[in-house]
Amino acid sequence: MKNNTIYIVLFIYAIIATLTILFFDGTGGAGDSIQHYLFAKFAPLHPQLFFNHWAKPVYVLLVSPFAQFGFIGVKIFNAIVSLLSIFFTFKIAQKLNLKNAIMGAVILIFSPLYFVLTFSGLTEPLFALFISISLYAILKHKYIAACLIVSFLPFIRSEGLIIIGVFAFYFLLKKKWKLIPLLLFGNVVYSIAGFFVYNDFLWVFNKIPYAHLSSTYGSGRLFHFVDQLIYIVGVPIYILFWFGVISIFWKSIKKKITLELQILVFLGFLSFFIAHTLFWYLGIFNSMGLKRVLIGVMPLISIISLFGFNFITEEIFKNKRIPKLITQGLLITYIVIFPFSKNPAAINWEKDFKLSNDQQSAIQVADYITQNIGIDHRFVFAHPYLSEVLKIDHFDCNKRVELTQDFLNNIKSGDIIIWENWFCVAERGVKREHLDNISELNNIYNLSVKKKGREILYSVYICE
Repeated sequence: MKNNTIYIVLFIYAIIATLTILFFDGTGGAGDSIQHYLFAKFAPLHPQLFFNHWAKPVYVLLVSPFAQFGFIGVKIFNAIVSLLSIFFTFKIAQKLNLKNAIMGAVILIFSPLYFVLTFSGLTEPLFALFISISLYAILKHKYIAACLIVSFLPFIRSEGLIIIGVFAFYFLLKKKWKLIPLLLFGNVVYSIAGFFVYNDFLWVFNKIPYAHLSSTYGSGRLFHFVDQLIYIVGVPIYILFWFGVISIFWKSIKKKITLELQILVFLGFLSFFIAHTLFWYLGIFNSMGLKRVLIGVMPLISIISLFGFNFITEEIFKNKRIPKLITQGLLITYIVIFPFSKNPAAINWEKDFKLSNDQQSAIQVADYITQNIGIDHRFVFAHPYLSEVLKIDHFDCNKRVELTQDFLNNIKSGDIIIWENWFCVAERGVKREHLDNISELNNIYNLSVKKKGREILYSVYICE
């Protein structure tokens, strides 16, 4: 029974994931989540999309077959990815000889934001899987396999370069210098493959969209991510995490901890965490301070939190079986129940798993256009979800063009312009007054929806 516990946990998780996919229509966000899905969906029609740095080439390659079945296919893909991450997190805990290894899997499953993003089109869950597989490969002494897997991380998320640096440092300490060049394997493969698109072997560096010592999103507090971590893992795991940090520091001083735990787990997380903290604090690399970026290292957070769990239950209550079992029971109950509580850091099933209000409004706009205008026009808009509900190729410039201030000077007769008050305004700087002042545009439809203190506006124009 003890050996099969992980499979029971995975089976239960698979059932929950299946029910979530079947009964909730959300997309994990109306912006990046949909954009990543659209890149994967239309990459077979536009092969250059397989080498788009923002979309992340490895992600697009792996997700594309699933995306052909619609957004539900992406959810299925990420659910499979999460199942594998849960399994490998458990196996990592076992290989590290940590007690209560199954709790590593439980902690990962019941981290609220990790569960939420499983049902999105975002890249963080796949990044987490690659980290967990590569770390497990190291612990199995499959060093070459680990290097090759890690080498592709920058093509899932750009922060993969940080993790590559951590692995290189580990191999230096292990005196396995000959393995370090293998960490560049992914860059070599994509440099050659992408040359036929960009005519530039260095495109893997030159095309990084975040390589700017500035940010259009501003900057924030130094301890922003320390505060935000609680909204990623929830209150009970947040507490265990900090106990885990204390435990790892103490064991490092006492030299009772392996190099793999010190470097690959703890330093791996710390490097990632500090990097994002500085990116946001200094306002560089177009950081938005999004808490979801830490989902990419959730397997590492889970292992550190498992250390905290064992510190409380195995060390504080050492040789006290009954108090230990009671404490374990209480902690497990708290971890399992928390995501379903009313706490701000818990899951909001209405907000997190259903279509957002602006997406529901986009469906209404698409229905009006389909029934009254037809889709045999060129569309101009910024909201990515409109491509999905209008069922048009997001990347075919004869069918759809991005709504920008500059493009308003190039609209043609018959173009349908769809303005809304989020992506158009916040992302593209196009206000409705700009459209109203263009004499060739005729406003044919308006939609206004007020929900939870926010007004959602849509306006449809046709160019005469």
